Amino acid sequence: MDRLAESSSVSEIVGILTNGELTFAEGSDLNLIEAFLVQRVIDLTDRLVAYAPHDSRSLIGLFSMEYELKCLKEIIRSIADEIQPEDALRHLVPVGKFTHERCKELIEGRNPNRVIELIDDQALRGFLAPKLTAARSGTGALSAIDQYYYRRLWNASNLPDPLDSQSAKALIGELIDNLNITLCFRARVLKLDAKSTLDLLIPVNYALGHSLAELAESTSIQNLIRVLEKTHYAKSFETSSLSEGNAAAVELALYRNHAIACINTFAGSPFNIGLALALLFLKKYELHDLFSIINGKANNAPAERTLASLILRVL
Repeated sequence: MDRLAESSSVSEIVGILTNGELTFAEGSDLNLIEAFLVQRVIDLTDRLVAYAPHDSRSLIGLFSMEYELKCLKEIIRSIADEIQPEDALRHLVPVGKFTHERCKELIEGRNPNRVIELIDDQALRGFLAPKLTAARSGTGALSAIDQYYYRRLWNASNLPDPLDSQSAKALIGELIDNLNITLCFRARVLKLDAKSTLDLLIPVNYALGHSLAELAESTSIQNLIRVLEKTHYAKSFETSSLSEGNAAAVELALYRNHAIACINTFAGSPFNIGLALALLFLKKYELHDLFSIINGKANNAPAERTLASLILRVL
């Protein structure tokens, strides 16, 4: 990570990451690099699905779905906010059936119903349609996609083998708690009321207990911090300060703690689904870090600032 952040150019970074399979010229689209790296992780996921016991395959396969849903969210956001196609395309990575050309076509068409028609998952389509119609800003639809995906991921962790189920629930449950904590901090910044905050949360409570409702009902950042300090997740902030209450800093600390949990999974029994899930979560964090380095270099950001934003480097 240090070597990449201190590289002289984006072109050098691309050469290192792709072993020369991809070239980058000044002014080229950064999304091509990101799409290349995302596809590598999707290919890895497909291989893990092929190797896994039958009972675990659908759970592992959901990890590929997240990248396509992220692209879907950016399309919906761009339509709702009336962002120009050329600007919108800079912020999304085409995945699966959402190719670059299809994304461009959907954003130019400004028709949310057309986007819904292209969703293969009928359950998601039915869940999303009324939300998209009711929320002109698109916020309701975006949170609905996250709620649907993570609830489905959680339900898929109910595996027949007790060890598989335990290891899967530990990693997925902690991640969902982290997301809900971050959503509560962001809701305070936006000054949302308790009901609006609860509507945004993922309907899964792994280890927060009553603290989840307290977080949603907190009226200030200081109250949020006091509630969070009483939870299992206070350990995430042992090396960082919560005093500023910055949502991005809270999110980074929680992700780092989750990454540590993923790494610790490899110290246990090698015969459970947790290893595959931990690897895929770590690959997701690695993609975050690589994209941060690439975008930081493209925007001439100081290497120190880029390195400070990485999830995996400090572990």
